[in-house]
Amino acid sequence: MNDRNQQENVEILVSMSAETWQNTSERRRLEKIIEPVPSLKLFFWSILISLTSVINPLLTSLATNLQSQNLYAGWALTQGEVAYANIYGTSGLLYYLVSWLGNLFFGQLLFLLFQVVALTLAGIYLFQTISQITVRSGLARQITVLFYLFVLTLGFGGTYSIIFAFPFIFRSLYHLVKYLQGRVRDESFIRFGMVGALAFLIEPAFSLLFYSLTTLFLLLYNIADKRKARGFYQLLAGLLGFSLVFYPLGYYTVLNGSFGVAISQATYVLEAFRLNGSYILDHLLYYGLLFLGLGFATALMTAFAFKEEPTAARGMRFIGLLGLPISFIGVLGLPEKGAYQLLTTLPFALLLLALWLDTGGDRDGHERRHRKPTQTSGWNRYLGKQLFLPLLAILYLLAYPFVNEYILSNRVSAERNLAAQHIRENSTSKDSIYAWDNTASLYKKAQRLSAVSLLSPSLYTGTEENRIFLRNALNEASPKFILVNKDVKLFSDVKKKISQDYEEVNLKLNHFKLYQIK
Repeated sequence: MNDRNQQENVEILVSMSAETWQNTSERRRLEKIIEPVPSLKLFFWSILISLTSVINPLLTSLATNLQSQNLYAGWALTQGEVAYANIYGTSGLLYYLVSWLGNLFFGQLLFLLFQVVALTLAGIYLFQTISQITVRSGLARQITVLFYLFVLTLGFGGTYSIIFAFPFIFRSLYHLVKYLQGRVRDESFIRFGMVGALAFLIEPAFSLLFYSLTTLFLLLYNIADKRKARGFYQLLAGLLGFSLVFYPLGYYTVLNGSFGVAISQATYVLEAFRLNGSYILDHLLYYGLLFLGLGFATALMTAFAFKEEPTAARGMRFIGLLGLPISFIGVLGLPEKGAYQLLTTLPFALLLLALWLDTGGDRDGHERRHRKPTQTSGWNRYLGKQLFLPLLAILYLLAYPFVNEYILSNRVSAERNLAAQHIRENSTSKDSIYAWDNTASLYKKAQRLSAVSLLSPSLYTGTEENRIFLRNALNEASPKFILVNKDVKLFSDVKKKISQDYEEVNLKLNHFKLYQIK
């Protein structure tokens, strides 16, 4: 009966303008119908996902290259290293602050707790957003569960900066929904700007895309509604809020002289973007299959079926329709490969999935009024329309790290551990090393700092500038040990330097060569 009432309420919302919503008693009635946020369940989901994090010592060996560099960054910052100057990274300053704090106390346990909080808040704001635009709490719960499943699978192992940005992204979406329903004042855009600044200081590249799209929508919405002056006031309020947060926190990079390199590193994704690289076909196949299997493609295509719906739903549809293909193309054009790259598509994909899975979302008003909805209809449509491919995609994403590490690696990790032990026993804490490897895990294993801010040649070397920097920095630093993975191609000048200045350590390694300076 509750679902039938909610379905009738959708019909009411369709015929209501923002002004009507703001001034009618229907608003209060509908707000009472929407169920409270299931905070406790979201908290348990967050704990479950965080326990699978590579922060967990039992799962550290499953870390991707980026995750290993994120783990190193937190540890290195506690050793006195400076973000951006000594550690290359495209994440924001606030993320590295969280990583530093997470490693400063209780090992990495505090970092794990930060992730639990971030995922819990993200789930709360996502639930509220979907509840408001669909007026269906059951669907909101389903979408929120999908969010956690996607984070678990696409972002297996956690620690990615975008996970910590999700609470602020979804909070911004919730603010937009309330604004389009006439439930917030223009002054609230000061808070909107402040939240945007926090997101930017965690994940700059994605935040730039997201807030550019929301600004574009608000601009078009206010122009269409003939309130340009009000829109300009909202823009100024948002910029004020952004400045109040960004400048005090960003001043840290000015004090330590890393502001310029921080900007350069944050814009790496723009400089490295190529749609004509040698990797594009491989990426198109890999990401394309995941995009289809997880239902993102279906949600995108069905979103083009424009229909009568509340202003808030139209706004979310606009943002999703633009954001999903743009973020997907952005993933295709980056040289780095990994399922975690698709995390940037989640906010847009979830909006479109919610609109698609909404009962009667592709039906006319007559059918919507006379069809009895079921609690499981959303799941049935999601899995059934995709021929249960999402289940296969999820199983693949969960199984791959374990199969790759314990079946396909052929004792690579064991040999890396042996090299790390030798380095630790034959060097001091003042000695630096370098891992010419496809992961940065050697540094923490050996408890030695990297001689170069680019921690490996397999990440962030998609630009010629960074490749030249790596060659020059490695030549100038002359680390005491260099571990070379035989499967990672050596630059010719790096190979020459090793042959001239280094000698091979007599360790029985099949996948590596360990060199010590003469």
